[in-house]
Amino acid sequence: MRQDRPIPVLALTWLELRTLFRSWLVRVWLIAAILLSFVTVLSGWRVLPLPVMIASLAFPFLVFPWFVVIVILGTNAVVASRMDSVADGILSRPITRLEFLVAAWLARTITVLAVFVLAVVPAALVAGLADRPVESDPVATYGVVMASLVVGLVLLGILSLGFVAGVILRNSWLALLVVLFIWYPANLLFTTFRLEELSPVSLNQALPTLLRKTWQTSTTETEIRPKDLIVLQQQADQFIQSLTGRQRRPAREPDFFEHDLEYQDIRPWRVVFSYAIPVVVFLGLSYVCFYFRDL
Repeated sequence: MRQDRPIPVLALTWLELRTLFRSWLVRVWLIAAILLSFVTVLSGWRVLPLPVMIASLAFPFLVFPWFVVIVILGTNAVVASRMDSVADGILSRPITRLEFLVAAWLARTITVLAVFVLAVVPAALVAGLADRPVESDPVATYGVVMASLVVGLVLLGILSLGFVAGVILRNSWLALLVVLFIWYPANLLFTTFRLEELSPVSLNQALPTLLRKTWQTSTTETEIRPKDLIVLQQQADQFIQSLTGRQRRPAREPDFFEHDLEYQDIRPWRVVFSYAIPVVVFLGLSYVCFYFRDL
């Protein structure tokens, strides 16, 4: 009997997937994500190198607006309106609470990753394989693998955060508001202090740097950190200014993706631990809260 326990999880996951892809939220999201990726490729066709183009395609998922859709999918998993249809099955024990939670989370994980792949991968392939009038700036296989792993974990972290908020608060819209009011100020702090292992905004800025990395560059330690080079450059400019007495022109603020020097020391394994551990904690907390919840 125990050997047959994965069957209810697979059946529930398939049922959840069918329900999700029949919903207007997922359908409209998929169409809008593909259109936005198409517009991004067209707008940056002549100016954006390939690493920056791929990072621009991932921006809506990591920052805004698809971040909100991912949170909504997570908060809608275990709300009071949905529990009316599954309470009898759980109470009569053909399925357990853990199986229902795993199936609900797994179906939403597959949905989020599927939308991301369908919207970003074709656009990235077009931008990478086409003969575009921009300077050659190729990506490395190691960088693509690590960037895909990092983005996937960030998406799972965002989804799991909405998932645990929906389980605890039971109201999807209240859970969405709580997540937004907590996440964006926290993300602002992460970005301000350059905690790229925790901040999706900083990770999005670091994607071009990560995409250019090869296995050799990832295993080679530099003697001077890039941030130290920036400080040394500023000190040198101040020294020259004091000697010449000339007012130095204010430096142009770098664009959103022009932070390659600051993220040269990024370590993908740190990002993996920074998001994998919270995902496990969120899922464990969701099960504990759902286990003691009255149906």
